[in-house]
Amino acid sequence: MMREDLPEGEVSLLLTDIEGSTRLLHRLGAERYAQALADHRALLRDAFAAHGGVEVDNQGDALFVAFPTAEGCFLGAVAGQRALAGHSWYEDRPVRVRMGMHTGEPTRTEEGYVGEDVHEAARIAAAGHGGQILLSAVTADKIRDVTAQNNLGLRDLGEHTLKDINGPRHLFQALIPELPADFPELSSQQTRPNNLPTPPTPFVGRANLVADVIDLLSRSDVRLVTLTGPGGTGKSRLGLRVAGELLSRFTDGTYFVPLAAVLDPQLVNSTIAATLGIKEGQSSLEDLLVEHLAGKEMLLLIDNFEQVQSAAGQLARLLSLCPRLKMIVTSREALRVSGGQGFPVPPLSLPPPGHRPALESLFQYEAISLFVARAQAARPDFALTENNAGDVIEICRRIDGLPLALELAASRIKTMQPDRLARALDRRLKVLKGGAADLLDHQRTLRDLIAWSYDMLEPDEQVLWRRLGVFVGGATLEAAQAVCDLDDEFDVELDMESLVEKSLLNLEFSGGSGVDKVVSGSADGPRLMMLETLREFAFDQLQDSGEAQLLLDRHQQWFLEFAERAAEELRGRDQGDWLRALEMDHGNIRSAVARALDADPETAQRFAAALWFFWFHRGHLTEGRDLIEQSLAADSASSAVRAAALLGLTNLDRHQNLLEDAQSNGETALAIYRQLDDRAGIADALGQLGAIAQHQGDLARSETLLTEAVDILRELDNRERLSFTLNVLGSFKLLNGDLDEAAMLYEESRDLGQELNDQAKVAHASVNLGEVKQLQGDLDEARSLYHECLQLYHQTGMKMALAYVMEILAGLESHLGRIRAAALLFGAADAIRTQIDSPIEPFNKDRYDRDLDTTREQLGRAQFDELFREGHGSSTNAVIRTVLESDKAD
Repeated sequence: MMREDLPEGEVSLLLTDIEGSTRLLHRLGAERYAQALADHRALLRDAFAAHGGVEVDNQGDALFVAFPTAEGCFLGAVAGQRALAGHSWYEDRPVRVRMGMHTGEPTRTEEGYVGEDVHEAARIAAAGHGGQILLSAVTADKIRDVTAQNNLGLRDLGEHTLKDINGPRHLFQALIPELPADFPELSSQQTRPNNLPTPPTPFVGRANLVADVIDLLSRSDVRLVTLTGPGGTGKSRLGLRVAGELLSRFTDGTYFVPLAAVLDPQLVNSTIAATLGIKEGQSSLEDLLVEHLAGKEMLLLIDNFEQVQSAAGQLARLLSLCPRLKMIVTSREALRVSGGQGFPVPPLSLPPPGHRPALESLFQYEAISLFVARAQAARPDFALTENNAGDVIEICRRIDGLPLALELAASRIKTMQPDRLARALDRRLKVLKGGAADLLDHQRTLRDLIAWSYDMLEPDEQVLWRRLGVFVGGATLEAAQAVCDLDDEFDVELDMESLVEKSLLNLEFSGGSGVDKVVSGSADGPRLMMLETLREFAFDQLQDSGEAQLLLDRHQQWFLEFAERAAEELRGRDQGDWLRALEMDHGNIRSAVARALDADPETAQRFAAALWFFWFHRGHLTEGRDLIEQSLAADSASSAVRAAALLGLTNLDRHQNLLEDAQSNGETALAIYRQLDDRAGIADALGQLGAIAQHQGDLARSETLLTEAVDILRELDNRERLSFTLNVLGSFKLLNGDLDEAAMLYEESRDLGQELNDQAKVAHASVNLGEVKQLQGDLDEARSLYHECLQLYHQTGMKMALAYVMEILAGLESHLGRIRAAALLFGAADAIRTQIDSPIEPFNKDRYDRDLDTTREQLGRAQFDELFREGHGSSTNAVIRTVLESDKAD
């Protein structure tokens, strides 16, 4: 008999089970495990029932529950995790439960439910970890309002390939404020790294094109496929779809490299490197990329290549030197490289001219399907009928089946019936049929449609849209308001909603990351984004309006102030968020700096002085050095701004081991600061020169410079610079064997960093102090300090330092007999150094080799190699979690 208590129709399914139940049984024994299992079931059943859940089945430690609403399913799962976390478990051995949920319309049977939705929910649950709640994209979309209302959140985990599930699935994780939020990588088949973005709308049609491109890339003689066509033909969406389908085929990852904000061909390699997390070092960027990619099976999707077409040779060299690398490139013309294959992207399919297919067969035509789907998004009650089918066909034909044009036209269905829209398009496109002689027909059609959309906007909407054309790579709401409001009466937030509805503007939300909070005071503020084709048109209109120069000046001024504000904040508590915020606006920053280099060297030098710290930490060393050198090339009077830019260049030179250049630039900066009698600047330059002298092996000179710097900074009570300089001076004392003096300097540096809320300074001093404690025999204190800075470096994203502290902690763990943790740490550190191309420093090499050999001897080569590989292949977060948790278990 059919169960009457089970919900029908759309149902949200929740599956749970205990992580490590077998291990828990061995730890607790059969009797206590049975009690823990019963307690776990009672807690979860109460939580689920309170939110409308109906238990479908249970087996062992697993529960299968159905909810009539996604909201109830989500809140029930949250309540369940909170109940488990708040329960008193035997000997503090908590029961950790993983949960997975998916929403669909499964088929009801006498025993419960069957169908793909049940299977998918089970696979989602199996991919998680104890304490983690995973959601499908369908469920996540339905509960976003509930998260905000209940102080909960969602973390986008990207796409993953689940066992026996066709195609990748986009997964999300629930964020519960008082419970852990960081877990190891999902236990899905998708262990392939990727950064593929999630398109804002579903992909429609083009199955044959996707298959054809996949077939091309599968050929051994094809290394690169260029998806060609004018803007608006859907090249990027097609490329993303193909890349998503190929995720499981490229064992070392699939990466999206956006070039919309890159105008300089020389920045293509650095953009690829930044996408892959490769930090610049002493070698050229091309050499670093080749070393990183040479043995890897990887796919790069490089988008918007037409504006850097002359960089095709860079891609050709990478392909020739990296035999397992393949690329998809979107461009308006094919790249002429060996192993390259052009693939023209046609418009979407249309009914043949002069033929009116039956209504039920119209959806086989991609243009019709896309138009109807987007029209229904604009007006949910819209339907294709016998009465409007002819007009819809005419609309799709008039705009040549171009995806972007269809998106724009369909957005008008909210206010216009199809017959009226068809007549309006017919008049508009006939009038504008001419166009520029060098434009393709499709390009003329698209541009004419964009112009028509622009003309139909209200005056205030037109003003906002064309002014937003000044931004490269999008803008925060705060930036858009500041730059676009010329009369203090302009409301960006009000008018942007209308532009979004008309498909001329997209909004991207950070999901509550710290970036929006620290930059604009909003935890969930939107970022305004525009397709590059639309931005080009908007900027053309801005130039025609006569406002372009004024808007460009305001844009440059806003991002200069943003950069200078960030330079101050990068020394404090929120430095990680500010680094990410600068990266998000890197396109705007590049644009503003380029204009300054052309016309205003003083402003360019201000940018340089403010941005060098960002360029260093985010791996843009070569780009930063080039821009600073260009800003300094123009004649200008010696000034504090010029000296600050020189000192930034000194830092970048030093970290690329260009010590002679670093010393020369540092001494020039010092001379300017002495001329200006700028005591803080003098101390800053002395500190940098002292660090350079240490790298050069001139310890006597280093001590003299650093001692003078410290004296000045103490006199000025400049705690921020004093913390750095004391740390460098402590390293001098350590090299000289004066451990007590080194410890005092490190402790003072660390205390200052804590007062300043500067995590990086605290970590630098902590790891150095740990080395002193280890040499003095205080191994527990050393270990505690290493653990502290291990987490701080991970939080701030300082990879070179993270690899170093992993290595010295591994040596200590090996010495203490914790050899499994040591091997994992050695493997994880090696993975980071490989990624950022940062070899072990020569003066640390002997200790590293000694500790590595000791660990290998204790474990035996086979077991050591296995654990080393495990550490190398695991996420950094997972290794740190394992090391810290195993420490607690001891």
